Amino acid sequence: MQQNEVNPLQDPAPADMSLEDKISLMCVVGTPSKAAEPEFRGRMSRNRFGGIGIFPHNVKNEKQTLELMEEVQSITGDYGLPQPYYVSIDEEGGTLSKFKSFYPYIPGNRAAGLSQDPDTAYLQGKIIGSQLHSLGIPMNWAPVLDVNTNLDNPVVGVRSFGEVPESVAAFGKAYIQGMHEAGVAVTAKHFPGHGQVSGDSHVVLPECGLTMEELLNGPLLPFIAAIEARADSIMMGHLVFPNIPESAGLPASLSPFFAGDLLRSRLGFEGIICTDDIEMGAIRKHFSPDEVGVLAVLAGNDMILMCHTPEYQERVIAGIHKAVLDGVIDESRIDESVIRIQHLYTKFRQYQTGARPIPREGWNEAALQLARRTVKVSRDPLQLLPLSASHQYMLILPQQEQLTIADNSGGNDIGLAALLEAVGLSVQVQYCSMKPEAAEIAALCAQAAGRVVIQGTLNAHLFSGQLQLARQLAAAGPLLNLVLRNPYDDAYLPQNAGSILLCSTSDYSLKALVEVLIQGTEAGF
Repeated sequence: MQQNEVNPLQDPAPADMSLEDKISLMCVVGTPSKAAEPEFRGRMSRNRFGGIGIFPHNVKNEKQTLELMEEVQSITGDYGLPQPYYVSIDEEGGTLSKFKSFYPYIPGNRAAGLSQDPDTAYLQGKIIGSQLHSLGIPMNWAPVLDVNTNLDNPVVGVRSFGEVPESVAAFGKAYIQGMHEAGVAVTAKHFPGHGQVSGDSHVVLPECGLTMEELLNGPLLPFIAAIEARADSIMMGHLVFPNIPESAGLPASLSPFFAGDLLRSRLGFEGIICTDDIEMGAIRKHFSPDEVGVLAVLAGNDMILMCHTPEYQERVIAGIHKAVLDGVIDESRIDESVIRIQHLYTKFRQYQTGARPIPREGWNEAALQLARRTVKVSRDPLQLLPLSASHQYMLILPQQEQLTIADNSGGNDIGLAALLEAVGLSVQVQYCSMKPEAAEIAALCAQAAGRVVIQGTLNAHLFSGQLQLARQLAAAGPLLNLVLRNPYDDAYLPQNAGSILLCSTSDYSLKALVEVLIQGTEAGF
C-alpha cells in the first residue's frame, strides 16, 4: 500500500446502488461533438457512467471547452454523481496536446528528458496541470512512463521521457508532483511498459518478448516510482507477453496476473486500475464486446475506457451484467471497484481544494523557461553558431504527418521561419515530405547551392529519405540539422554537420531554439 494512504476498501460497500449503476460507474465513455447536450444527457439517462474522456474532436477554443465542462458537470450532477465529475484527457504536451491553439504549447516528455533534470518534468507537470485546473478537468491520462527501448517503436517515441528506466522513473515522479500541486489527479501509463514493442496497439496487438525478471529490472521501475509518488490511477497497456506464462496469453490489460497479482498484490498499488481504451484495434480485433468487459473486470480493472462507439459500449455493459447474474463475476468484485472510484472522487475534491497552480499570467514565462531547458546543442563542428545577419540561409522543414492516433501534430506548420526573420535573419524556406525521394532531394539540393542550410528532421532514423537529403546537403556545403522529433536521428545524421536536439515542434521550443541560434551556446558540447 502507498505510504500514508488510506485503504479505500475499508469504506462501506455501496449497498444503496443498483447493480446496473455500479457497473456503469466503472465505465468511461466519450461524446462525439463539442457539446454535451443533448447526446451525453440522453446516454446518462440510461447509464450513469463513471467518467468521460475528452479528445481533439471535443475541443475548439477555451470558451467552448469551458462550456462543455460546465454542461458535463451539470448533467452528471442532475443524475446524482459526485462532483467534480471524472473528466479526463490525454494532455501530454508535445505531439499530443489538445489546447495548443489557445494555451501555451509546450514541449513533451522526450524534450523534457533532454534536460537531464527531473525538475524540468516537475515544471512540465505543473504547467499542464495548471491549464487543466483552469478548465475544471480533474484528471489527466498522463504521464507516459514507458521506457522507449525499441527505437522503432511507432506509438511511444517522444511521448517517453527516455530510454533509461531509472531516468524515466525520476522524471515521472517529478511530473506527478507538479500535476498534483496544480490540483489535478494523474494516470500513469501504459503498465507494465509499452516502450519495447514494434507495434501500435491502436491498430494491432503487439507482443513483448521480455521475461518477468527483465520487466522488474527495467520497464516496471517507473511504475514503482509512480506508486511511491501516489499516482491516482495506472492504465493497463494492450500488449501480450509470450515469455511470461502466468499471463496465459492475455493482453496485460485483460490479465489477472498483470493487473491483480503483479500491480495490485505484489507492487501494492491501491489506486484505480483502468484499461487503455478497449475500442483500440489491439482489443477490438481479438475480443468481442460481450466478453471483453468481463475479462477486464476479472483481471482486476476498476474502470474500463471505451470512448467512441455507444453500441459497442452497451454490449460491454450488458456482458458484465450478465456475468454477474450468472455467477461468473462475484458482485463483491464490482463493489471493490466502486469503493475505489468513490475514493477517487474524494481525492478530486481534495486536490482542487489544495491546488497551487501557476497563475495564468505566469504561464507564458513558465512555458519559455521549460523550453529553454530542453534545447540541446549536440555539435557545431563548422562553428555555424551563432547565426549571422550577413549570411543567407535556407531552411528546409519537413511537413508533419500524423504518425499514430496518439498524435495530433500532423498537418501543423512548423513556424520557425517567421521567428528567424523577426530577429533579422535572411531565410529562404522550403518544405519537404516526410519521405522525400530522389527527385525531391535533388531539387532541394539544387536550391540550396551557395547557402548555409538549416534542415529539420522528423524521425529521419525511420524515414531514410531525410537522411539521404542530409548527407547530400552536408557533402555540398555547410549544414545545421535540427532534430525535431525522436532524438535517435542525431546518431544517423552527418557528423560533419551541426546538430541541435529539440524533440519538439512546439511554439515555445522554437522560441527557445531561436535564442540559441542567435546567441550561440556552449551547452551540450
